[in-house]
Amino acid sequence: MANGEQESKQTAPTDQPGQLPRIMSRQMAIYYSNCAMVATTPKDISLIFGRYVPANNQQGEQTMAELYERHIYMTVEQAEELKNTLTRTLEVIKSRETK
Repeated sequence: MANGEQESKQTAPTDQPGQLPRIMSRQMAIYYSNCAMVATTPKDISLIFGRYVPANNQQGEQTMAELYERHIYMTVEQAEELKNTLTRTLEVIKSRETK
């Protein structure tokens, strides 16, 4: 494999016309984020993920700071699909909590 890439795992073909098969990289890094920002242009939406880290303020006192490390760009259409997927997922999780 080129450049030390590991083999990727492809999921089963889809039955829905026009939907592409999904391939999951075995090198996908997991990142925990507890803060986020959204930025936009007329054609794109950016999700910027970060985490809180210990830091010193200008007086040298210990405080917390937001450290942004991951940036994802997507089209408005992709953002709409993500919104729908997140909404459905949250509805399922909330319905489990009330049972």
